[in-house]
Amino acid sequence: MAALVNCFSWDANVASKQEDADEDGENINKEIEDIEEQLYVQKCEVAYEVDDEILQQNVGISIKQEIPAEAELEFVDDNRDETEGKKPVTPQALPFRKLLSQADALDWTLMALGTLGSIVHGLAQPVGYMLLGKALNAFGNNINDTDEMVKALKKVVPYVWYMAFATFPAGILEIGCWMYASERQVSRLRLAFLKAVLSQEVGAFDTDLTSGKIISGISSHMSIIQDAIGEKLGHFLACFATFFGGVLIAFISSWEVSLLALFVVPMILAIGATYTKKMNAISATRMSYLSEATATVEQTISHIKTVFAFAGENLAIKSFVECIERQLGISKNEALIKGIGTGMFQAVTFCSWSLIVWVGAVVVSAKKSKGGDVIAAVMSILFGAISLTYAAPDMQIFNQAKAAGKEVFQVIIRKPKIYSNSQGKTVDQINGNIEIYDVHFSYPSRKEIMILQGFSLSIPAGKVVALVGSSGCGKSTIISLITRFYDPIKGEILVDNHNIKDLDLKSLRRNVGLVSQEPSLFSAAQMANAHSFISQFPDHYLTEVGERGVQLSGGQKQRVAIARAILKNPPILLLDEATSALDTESEKLVQAALETAMKGRTVILIAHRLSTIVNADIIAVVENGKVADTGTHQDLLYTNEFYHNLFTMQNIDTRVEDSTEGTASIQTQISSRYLDQPATVTESYTSFTLSPKKEEPHEEREMFIFFRIWSGLKKREIVKISIGSFAAAFAGISKPVFGYFIITIGVAYFKDHPKHRVEKYSIMFSMIGFLSLFAHTLQHFFFGVIGEKAMKNLRQNLYSAMLRNELAWFEKPENSVGSITSRVINETSTVKTIISDRMSVIVQCISSIVIATAVSMKVNWRMGLVAWAVMPCHFIGGIIQAKSAKGFSSGSTAAHSELVSLASESATNIKTVASFCQEEHVIQKAKTTLKKPMMKSRVESIKYGIIQGVSLCLWNIAHAVALWYTTVLVDRNQATFENGIRSYQIFSLTVPSITELWTLIPTVFSAISVLTPVYQTIDRQTEIDPDSPKNSPCESLKGDIEFQNVKFCYPSRPEITILDSFSLKVEAGSKVALVGPSGAGKSSVLALILRFYDVSEGRVLIDGKNIKKYNLRNIRARIGLVQQEPLLFSCSIRDNICYGCEGASEAEIIQVSRDANIHEVVSNLPRGYDTMVGEKGSQLSGGQKQRIAIARALLKRPAIMLLDEATSALDAESESSVINALESLKLSTTYVTVAHRLSTVINSDAIVVMDKGKVVEMGSHSTLTAATEGVYSRLSRLQSITRN
Repeated sequence: MAALVNCFSWDANVASKQEDADEDGENINKEIEDIEEQLYVQKCEVAYEVDDEILQQNVGISIKQEIPAEAELEFVDDNRDETEGKKPVTPQALPFRKLLSQADALDWTLMALGTLGSIVHGLAQPVGYMLLGKALNAFGNNINDTDEMVKALKKVVPYVWYMAFATFPAGILEIGCWMYASERQVSRLRLAFLKAVLSQEVGAFDTDLTSGKIISGISSHMSIIQDAIGEKLGHFLACFATFFGGVLIAFISSWEVSLLALFVVPMILAIGATYTKKMNAISATRMSYLSEATATVEQTISHIKTVFAFAGENLAIKSFVECIERQLGISKNEALIKGIGTGMFQAVTFCSWSLIVWVGAVVVSAKKSKGGDVIAAVMSILFGAISLTYAAPDMQIFNQAKAAGKEVFQVIIRKPKIYSNSQGKTVDQINGNIEIYDVHFSYPSRKEIMILQGFSLSIPAGKVVALVGSSGCGKSTIISLITRFYDPIKGEILVDNHNIKDLDLKSLRRNVGLVSQEPSLFSAAQMANAHSFISQFPDHYLTEVGERGVQLSGGQKQRVAIARAILKNPPILLLDEATSALDTESEKLVQAALETAMKGRTVILIAHRLSTIVNADIIAVVENGKVADTGTHQDLLYTNEFYHNLFTMQNIDTRVEDSTEGTASIQTQISSRYLDQPATVTESYTSFTLSPKKEEPHEEREMFIFFRIWSGLKKREIVKISIGSFAAAFAGISKPVFGYFIITIGVAYFKDHPKHRVEKYSIMFSMIGFLSLFAHTLQHFFFGVIGEKAMKNLRQNLYSAMLRNELAWFEKPENSVGSITSRVINETSTVKTIISDRMSVIVQCISSIVIATAVSMKVNWRMGLVAWAVMPCHFIGGIIQAKSAKGFSSGSTAAHSELVSLASESATNIKTVASFCQEEHVIQKAKTTLKKPMMKSRVESIKYGIIQGVSLCLWNIAHAVALWYTTVLVDRNQATFENGIRSYQIFSLTVPSITELWTLIPTVFSAISVLTPVYQTIDRQTEIDPDSPKNSPCESLKGDIEFQNVKFCYPSRPEITILDSFSLKVEAGSKVALVGPSGAGKSSVLALILRFYDVSEGRVLIDGKNIKKYNLRNIRARIGLVQQEPLLFSCSIRDNICYGCEGASEAEIIQVSRDANIHEVVSNLPRGYDTMVGEKGSQLSGGQKQRIAIARALLKRPAIMLLDEATSALDAESESSVINALESLKLSTTYVTVAHRLSTVINSDAIVVMDKGKVVEMGSHSTLTAATEGVYSRLSRLQSITRN
C-alpha cells in the first residue's frame, strides 16, 4: 500500500509538472519562430529538465523568469516620458486580479468549476497517504493473524478505487474549464490591447510604443497571461489543496511528528528559494547576452546587401562571437549552481527523512501513535511541502504574468494625447481653407530640438500650395500637424475657421488625403499609372504585395499609394514627395493625374524636384521652421535668393507647362516593362505559401546528425561527459533505494524495538542524500558545460556558413529574417537541450529502471511481474499528458500568429491606418482572426480535459490493483505483506523513469529533426564563394567595367528576364548614368557589378578580367555603394560611417561627413557623432540617412562608385553639394549612377538609356538631346532640363 503513496506523489506530480515545464519552453520557442523580424521578442530557449527531481523543474522556471525581468525594466524606461505632466505611476506590482478583469459570468462559472476539479485533484494525494496509513495499521494490528489482516486490508481497497474514479471528472473540470476560460478572457484582452494601440497618437509610437513592445505585448505577453490564468492557476490550486489537505490529515494522524515535519519543511523551501534566486540572476544576465546576439543576427540579415557590399561579414561574425562567448562564461556558473542546488535539495530531503522517521520510531515506542499513522503523517507533510515546490514554478509564471500584464495594461489604460473625441465637431462639408498661426513644435522623441519656430501660413480653399526648403526645415512636419498626427506646442491650426483640435478626429482625417515620402502598403490604380504594371502580375489586382510591400519596387509602391489617396476623393490633399520614387514617364503621368485630382481641392505639396511645383498657386519657402517668403514661381525666382539658387542648381526651364505634348508618344516608345526585382530580403508572411525547393537532394538521417553532435567534441570533453554519465547513473539509484527502505521502516514500526531498527535505516538515508549531492553536482556541471560549448560552436559555424551564401539564398521565402534569426538562436539551442538536459536524464532513467527491476524481482517475483503489468497505467497516463501539452501549445501559438502579423503591420504603418481612419477595420479583421482559435480552444479544452481525467484515473487504478494483489498474495501465503508492498513500491517509484525515457527519446529525435536544416545550411555549397580564389589582390583596381551579352533573371523569378543580351563598356574614371523606366534593369546592373548574383549567360568583366576570377570580399572592398533606400545599423552615427573601414581616423570621418553635407547636422546634435541612429535609422530623416550612407561609401575611397538613386531623398542644395563631393572624390574613380532625375546625370560622360533589359540609346547629354525623336530627348523635355 505504501506504493499508493509514494508512487502517486512522485509519479503524478513530477511527471505532470515536468510536462508543464516542457510545454512552457516549447511555447516560448514557438513564439520566437512565428514572429519574424521582431527582435525584442527573442526570448527563450527550451525549458530545461525533464527529470522528476523537484529543483530541476525550477531550472525551467528561472529561464522563463527572464522575460518579466526585461518587461519590468522596459516598463520603467518607457514610462518616463509618459508620466510627465501626469500623476506619477506607483511602482507597485499589478494585482493578479487585474489579469482576470476581462472575465464575464460564464468565465467565472468555468473558473469555479475548474477550482472544484483542482481541489479534488489535489486532495487525492493526502487521501492516498491516509489510506496507506490505514493499510499499514491493518497489517500491524493483525501481524500474527493473517486472516484478520486480509479482512482489514479488503476494507481499505474499495476506498482506493473510489479515489481513482473521483479523479476522472476532476481532471476534466480542472483542465477543460481553466483552459477555455483563459482563452475567452485573453481573446478579449488581445482586442482591448490592439484597440488601445490603434487609438494612441502617432507621437506615442516615436517614444513609448515601439514595435517590439507592441508585438511582445500581443504575442508573448498574452501567452504568458493566458498560461497564468489558465492551466497554471488550476495546477497551483491543486498543489495548495495537496499541501493544506496533507497538513490536516497529518495532524489528525500524529500531531507530534507533524510538528517536527513542519519545522523541517521551511529549510527545504529555503534551499529551493535560494537556488531559484541564484539561477534567476544568472539566467537574466545570460538572457541579456542572448538578446544582444539575437539583435546582431537580425540586424545583419536584414541589412545583408550592405554587409556584403562593404565586406562586413567578418565584423558581423566577430560581434556575434563576442556575445556568445560572454554567455559561455556565465553558463559554467549556471551549471555548477544547478548541480549543487539539485544535489543539496536531495541531500536535505533524505536527511530530513532520516530524522523524521527516527522521531516517528520514538513516538511509536511511547505508544502515542500507531506506525501507520506516523507514516501517513510523515508522507502527508513532506510530500505536501513538495507540492509547494511544484507550485513554485506556477508562482514564477504568475510573476511573469503580472509583469507582462503591467506592460499590457499600461497601454490599455494609457490616455492618448490626441484622440477621437465623440463630442468633437463633425463638419458636413469642408471647403479647404487652412490657417496656420505661429506654430511651434518639436517631436516627442527629441523635445530639445525645435522643428517649427513661429510657422504661419494662410492657404485659401482650392489652391495648390507648395513648401520648399532644405531637409529638416519642417516641411513634412506641417503635413503631420494638419492630419493631427501631432499637436503643436504653441499656436493653432484652423480648417474652415475651426480649430482642428475641436473637430472630430476621424471626420478631419476622412477629409484629408495623404501620400507620404515612404509609402506603406497593406495588401486602388489606373488613374495613378499603376494599372500597367499591375496587369503584368499573374494575379493582377489580387497580387499579394508582401509584408510592407516588399514584393514591389519603390516606384510601384508609390503609385499604389497615390491611387489609394485619389480613391479617397478628399477636399484636402497632402503630397509629401509623392512622386520622388517614380521614373520620369510615370512621374509625368501621375503628376497629370494628380493635377486632375487637385481641381477644386486644397493641396499642400512638398517636393525637392522644382519641376513638380512650378505651377503651384503659392510657393512657401521654409527656413529654420518659419515661412521665409511666399509667392508664385516667377515671383520667388527674382525676389528670393534661396529659391533662385535651388532653381539654378536644378536648371529648370519655366516652359514646363508645354512639356506634356510628348507624353503620348513616349508612352508608345517606352513599352510595358517588367517588374525589376527589389534587392530587399523578402520577409513576407504570404511568401510562405510557396513550395521552396530543398537545398540538398538528400535528407541526412537523424542518427547521423545525432552522432555528428558528439563527433564535434574534443577528447577532453568526451572524458568529462563520461564522468558525468557515471554520476548520472549513480544518481539513479536513489529512487529504488528509497522505495525499498521506506516500506521496511513502516513495517519496522510494528516489530520489537522499533527505535533500534529504524536508527540504521536513518543513517542509510543520510548517506544516500550526501552521495546524491556529489553525483548531481558532477552530472549537471559536466553535461551543462559541454552542452553550452557544443551550442556555442554550432551557432558560430552556422552563422559563418550563412554569411558565405549568395544574396539569392537570403531572398528565398524560407530564409526570411525571422526564420534565419530563429535558426541561429533558437534551433541551435536544441544541441544544449540534447546534451545537457536530455542525455543526462536518459542515463539516470536507464540506471533507475535496471536497478529497480532487479531488486523488485529479487524481493518478490510475483509482485514484480504485476508491477510490470500495471506499469502501462502509469506509462499511458504520462504519455497522454505529454502529448496533450505538446499538441495544444503548438496549435495555440500558430493560430494567433495571424493576429500578431496584423498588429505588427498596423503598428508599423500607423500613420497610414490613422490617416485613412481604418482603425475599426483592423479591429474587425482582428475579431475575425480570433474566431478560429476560439473554436479550436473549445474543442481542445474538452479533449484535453478528458485526457487529463483519464491519465489521473490510470495513476490511481495502478495503486488500487497493487494493494488488491498484495492482499491476494498475503491471503495465499505467497508473500508477506512487507515483501509484497515493498516489491511494488521499488518498481512504482521508478515507473516515471520509464515514462520519461519513452518521452525523452522521441524529443531527442525531434530536436535532431530541428537540427537537420541547421546542418544542411552548414553543409550547403554556396553558388557564389566569397573566398575563392584565395589570392586575388585588388589594390591596383583601375575601374574598367564591361558587360558582354549578359542575360540575367532573378533566381526567385526565373521566368522573368531582367537583362537580355545586355552589353556595355565603362572605361576607368568615367561617369556613366543609367536611366529608364522602373523595371528596366538599372539596379540589376549594379547588383551584377557587386556580384550579388551571377549572370545566366554572358560575362561581366572588371579591368578585363571575369569578375568570377576575383576574390569577392577583396573586390567589394574596392567598390562603393549608395542605395535608394539607405540602411543604417542600430548603432552610433560614427560606427555607421566607419562600417567596413573600422580603422578610419576622426579626421577622415569628419572630412567625408563634410563631403556628404552631413557634418553640420551631426555637430548640432547633443551627442554629435556618438548619437544613436535608432532601429534602422529611425531617429533620422530620409535625407540625413542618405547622407550618412554616402559618407560611409566615400570613406572607402573606392575605385568604382555605384549610386542607386543616391540623392533621391535630398533637397536640391544638399544634392548639389553631395554631387560635387562625389565628383571630386578621385579622378580615377569610375561612377555608375542610376537616377530618375535627369538633372543629376547631365554631367555624365555617357548616359545609357535602358528599357526591357536592353540598351536602347547611349551617349552624352548633348548628343542624346540633339536626337529630337530619341527616348532620352523626350524624357529630357518631360523634365524640362537644359544645360547651363
